[in-house]
Amino acid sequence: MVATREKWETESALPMRPSPQQMLEFFGIPPHTRDALEDNISKKRRYWNHKSNGGNPRGRERAEQVLQLIQRISLALTRGAQDEQGGGAEAVIPASVFQTLEELWSILTDYVFADEFDDAIRVAREAVGRWRNADAASALAWVVSTVISSDGFAAPALLAEGLQAAQFAVGEQPGEVRNWESVASLLLADNKLAEAASAIDQAERVTGGRATSMLYLLRTRAMVAMRRPDEAMSAAVRAVTRAEPGKAEAVRSEVTELLVGWAAAMLPIRSSADLGRFTEMVSVAAWCSHGVPEAEDKVRAYRMWATNAGKRVFVGSDRMRSFLAVITGFISLPIHNFMRSQPAWQVFNEGMGKDLTEHFFIVASPAYVQRIHNVNLGISFTQSNN
Repeated sequence: MVATREKWETESALPMRPSPQQMLEFFGIPPHTRDALEDNISKKRRYWNHKSNGGNPRGRERAEQVLQLIQRISLALTRGAQDEQGGGAEAVIPASVFQTLEELWSILTDYVFADEFDDAIRVAREAVGRWRNADAASALAWVVSTVISSDGFAAPALLAEGLQAAQFAVGEQPGEVRNWESVASLLLADNKLAEAASAIDQAERVTGGRATSMLYLLRTRAMVAMRRPDEAMSAAVRAVTRAEPGKAEAVRSEVTELLVGWAAAMLPIRSSADLGRFTEMVSVAAWCSHGVPEAEDKVRAYRMWATNAGKRVFVGSDRMRSFLAVITGFISLPIHNFMRSQPAWQVFNEGMGKDLTEHFFIVASPAYVQRIHNVNLGISFTQSNN
């Protein structure tokens, strides 16, 4: 058995000229509160993107239609864009009998899109039992990898079954990129990070450089888990540049979430070297987020801190600074300012847990600084700092 999902996650269509309430419900608002909108948009993009690489051309087209609808409605809700088109992909009742590979993929796609994963697994297993070939193994591997990508977990026996099918399929059909996607996805799910990265590299070689955006998205995830920042950023950029137009926003959303998650784990900044790494990670995440509203919003606060954390803040005595300025004819002022100042990240770190000072207030009072550091200091720009 697989996890039961909330209805809004699987909802794939909206009527023409949807109302604001219908658009919010499309992203689970309610039952969730409006604060969950950004996360729910990201979750729904990921859910449908990981269903978009099956062996049924019509299924891939339907998934892209849903992804395009997600983009339009997200822009309407977060940027005020108008959407009267509605659309998406209506649910289809799966057929019950298959004789050909095309019919098999059609049935599997319909079950997977309806979130009927148990039925999809049952049909794929039936195909493997009847045909005992790479086509059936490829289909089973895709279903299992999609189940795990959607749920985030699976029973060990199901994971092993899917991985065995994927490895058989890739051995028999090494030129089929989807098989490599299944192998890499299932190896990641089994926490075999190095093997997953190796499989993706091998796919690039075997397929003549046809490694897909999905493979590089999986590589980004592997490199983040292995704490290899340069390779994670490189893979994220490749995932975005290789994304098909209909899937680009979903890819941008997911890699941005991965990189922002890493950037958040870098805080608090404790050295100039840390600041450099943080700034680079955030810059790549910001580039990846372009055009995707919830991703742009998610990275914005980190961009602001990356810009401001290195700026120097005067921490000395204003009275002494004025006195030295007067007696030296202001000649000493630049030197004194530099010597008695610290980068904002250092002011923040050293001021935590101590009595409030003016320079700590300057650095820590913006709400975004407290939010990304996951603290609530009870101070803001609206308060007096007397």
